[in-house]
Amino acid sequence: MEKNNRWKAVVYVLLGAASYGVLSTVVKLAYAGGFTAAEVTGSQVLLGCAAMWLLSAPYWNRIREISVISMLKMIGSGVFTGLTGIFYYQSLQHLDASFAVLLLFQFTWMGMALEWLLHGKRPGRPQASGAVVVWVGTLLASGLLEGRLAGKVEWLGIALGLISAVCYTLFIYFSGKVAVEVPPSLRSAWMLAGAALVVSIVYPPHFLWNGALLHGLWGWAVVLGLFGMVLPPYLFAKGAPKLNTGLTAILGSVELPVVLICSSLLLQESSDAAQWIGVALILGGIVISEWYSRMEGKLGSLTS
Repeated sequence: MEKNNRWKAVVYVLLGAASYGVLSTVVKLAYAGGFTAAEVTGSQVLLGCAAMWLLSAPYWNRIREISVISMLKMIGSGVFTGLTGIFYYQSLQHLDASFAVLLLFQFTWMGMALEWLLHGKRPGRPQASGAVVVWVGTLLASGLLEGRLAGKVEWLGIALGLISAVCYTLFIYFSGKVAVEVPPSLRSAWMLAGAALVVSIVYPPHFLWNGALLHGLWGWAVVLGLFGMVLPPYLFAKGAPKLNTGLTAILGSVELPVVLICSSLLLQESSDAAQWIGVALILGGIVISEWYSRMEGKLGSLTS
């Protein structure tokens, strides 16, 4: 039973990360439709937050059982969800998209470093080797090694991209640590309340009264809210508590292959062999890390 629960947790995290991979393509389509970053980000978060609170309605009667401290922790951890999107979308204004994604994907090693720093859990060989393979695959898939970065590289964009990676790492970490006794949908609702709070401060919701919603923004908000704010926090809330932060971060790297597939199918962006080799390495790194972790666990149980 424990084995099945672990694999379910892995699938939940993979699906949550894959949902994030859909976002960049949809955001580009929304920008092409004439909507601004403030309108796209703000509508996505507010609609996603409202939807998650409705989905968590069966558990509203348990809200009074949650302590104020736990509520504040969930809201605080949700702030990192909103900050990830804010910093990442801002980095895209200064960097080529493939380079910005590469910076965001530094969370694959940041998660392990955070676990080591806060809990003294040194990454084992499976996680370390998996992270290296994922990092090499990310380099290939981004196009950095082939010099395909057409846009100019700005230090501000690099800083914003790295900050988005830090925020994403903290989101993954807190998803597995904060108020794990709270039902996943209700926990996600509180987290999205934190995300909506910080995004509304940075991007005041002018779209609510400037007519943008009636001119088609609502459609993009539904799609982005679902894949960016409802599914990932919920799926991470179900899966992350059963996995360590390092493995969760590595599993989260499946986002990049999804980005490439969606951009190829929906935006007709070309991709070459090096990029798909990178995708294969990323998936291989995930498999290596998880398979060897399971094998070490079996050996440990046999020798104990």
